[in-house]
Amino acid sequence: MEIKEKTQIGLIVNGPNILVRRFNLSLEEILEILRKEGRIAIGKVILNHNATPKLIEAVVNYGLEPVIVNGRVDVAVAVESMKLLYNSGIDVIALGVRDTHFMPILFEAKKVGKKVIVIAPEEGLSEAIQNTADKVIKITSSSRYDYLTTNFTTIRV
Repeated sequence: MEIKEKTQIGLIVNGPNILVRRFNLSLEEILEILRKEGRIAIGKVILNHNATPKLIEAVVNYGLEPVIVNGRVDVAVAVESMKLLYNSGIDVIALGVRDTHFMPILFEAKKVGKKVIVIAPEEGLSEAIQNTADKVIKITSSSRYDYLTTNFTTIRV
């Protein structure tokens, strides 16, 4: 999938599932990679009520909107993603998710003609998500990012 420079990206990150210490990922990495794909027009990080003020501040400092929920984060990710699917100004949905709870979003995106990029740590990334997304970017935790996987082709960085 080739994404043009003027491509408008809507980004939704499942904060508690992607931004945990064991993956050693940062929002900076995610944004740096996605900006090569197009312009991030809408960016939201879904966090639970236990998010630290420092994390919330970091989200804001990177130009993203923190969405703090008292309930289930995955439900909020789904709701925010669906808003993007029906936003005519968005060409590509970028999801920071790892598990199959989000498969219906990918299916719906295809139905409405949106492309989907999944950007996530390599560890625990669902095979089903990988097989359904138009583009998958895996980030390893061993260094800044060792490699990106795009449609199952490894590109050394």
